[in-house]
Amino acid sequence: MKSFTFISTLSLLLVTFSNGQTQQQLRNRIEGSDRPDATKQISSSQNSSASSSSSNPSDSGAQRPVVLKETCISAYFGYDSKYFYRSNPLATDGKLKQQATGMWTNTFYAGAGLGVFDYSDSVVTPYIGGSWTSNEYVESEIDSFNYNSTGAYALLLFQYGNGWSARAGVSYANDRSADNDTEDYKEFQPSIGVMKSYTINDSATAIFDATVGRHLAESFVITGLTDGSKTASEKELTNTEYALSYSVNYSWNEILISPKYRISYKDYDKGLNDGRSDLSHDISVKAAYPITDSFKLSVFYSYSTRSSDGTSISYDYKSYDAGAGIGINARF
Repeated sequence: MKSFTFISTLSLLLVTFSNGQTQQQLRNRIEGSDRPDATKQISSSQNSSASSSSSNPSDSGAQRPVVLKETCISAYFGYDSKYFYRSNPLATDGKLKQQATGMWTNTFYAGAGLGVFDYSDSVVTPYIGGSWTSNEYVESEIDSFNYNSTGAYALLLFQYGNGWSARAGVSYANDRSADNDTEDYKEFQPSIGVMKSYTINDSATAIFDATVGRHLAESFVITGLTDGSKTASEKELTNTEYALSYSVNYSWNEILISPKYRISYKDYDKGLNDGRSDLSHDISVKAAYPITDSFKLSVFYSYSTRSSDGTSISYDYKSYDAGAGIGINARF
């Protein structure tokens, strides 16, 4: 009888430990995931009509909106499919904890510019849009973490004649488990940003971007966790983010080569993350070749690193992606 009781207790402890491990891995996956970016979607719709052999400031992608009529709506939609290798999909610290895998993502997005309006010395364009993405891990050991992401946004884009633009808006993001159809994460993000584009030479245009945003997040809680006076909270992924990026669009024959560097600082103030701060660096390069004005092939590489302070748990990680994709977009 004692032997049976011991075996039952041991089994319960193993199940509890395994479940805790899985929950922590899911939390790491959430923190290491990319969120929908409205400026990328708007940029994709614009670049569908921009000549790949021109680098005029008006072709700088996210700098200018789709050309609109003042009295009607101009809409765009697109589809992106990517297959790539990710070295650290669960965003964990240490080589032995990394579970490298192939990933396949499919994104459908659509949006609309709601007219062009003169305001003082700028031109204002309201935008609305949304997206849906399926994220699949090829490695069977972690395919239980497959998830679907939904995003939506509304923003105002102010453009000035000197190449500067400003924007203000709010976005929504949601992650749901593909297997269990449970909501793992959601956030609202009000943000403001400025952007400047300028011509380097006949073949290259540079874009500088600065953003401040508040991630109002909710996610599942690993119950029972405490750290001194702090207790786990479903809002502990809430943070304020400050980000800067610099990118170059370089046209070589018909290929558009786009290197980019981004740095961000996040300040957390909820739950176990109260007092935590993250510093992240992202370096990427993409080469896109247009088959037609609306259909493009691309290859890409990106490297990300994060260092974290203010908590007893290490949230540091490094990861890189390398792969290829196709993109289809149109506007009307």
